[in-house]
Amino acid sequence: MRYWSLLALLALVSAVQAAQESADATAAAVPEDGRQAVAMPPLQRALLREEMIQHTATVQQLVDLLGKGELARAAEVAERDLGLSSMGKHAAATRGMGPGRFFPQPMRSVGIGMHEAASRFAEVAREDDGEAALKALSPVLGACVSCHSAYRLE
Repeated sequence: MRYWSLLALLALVSAVQAAQESADATAAAVPEDGRQAVAMPPLQRALLREEMIQHTATVQQLVDLLGKGELARAAEVAERDLGLSSMGKHAAATRGMGPGRFFPQPMRSVGIGMHEAASRFAEVAREDDGEAALKALSPVLGACVSCHSAYRLE
């Protein structure tokens, strides 16, 4: 009986050691996240994450509307959910200290640029030119990619 207990113990120790070595090797192989960490209070961080998810859904909706030729509706959605008109929606909940107040200045500039680009997209979409509207959507996504490539929430 002792023989099997000892054998089981040795197998367990070997398995734990192998798992630890594997975890260490995996951790060493993961590239470092070079984006700038941005700290903010929990409420603002939660609101920003929710807003980023909504922005992604809005962009998908805009692409869908463009594909259907519903440019007037795309313009309405873009301005309401991404454009300059969408800024400041957290002011009441945060007493004027929304997530943007905690952004480093370059990040804030990119964010405002995204809202401006979305408003420009809405203007172009109202002209009912699908090709021009699609081109006008590119700077919106470019701002998203730029920001998410450079910054992360801490």
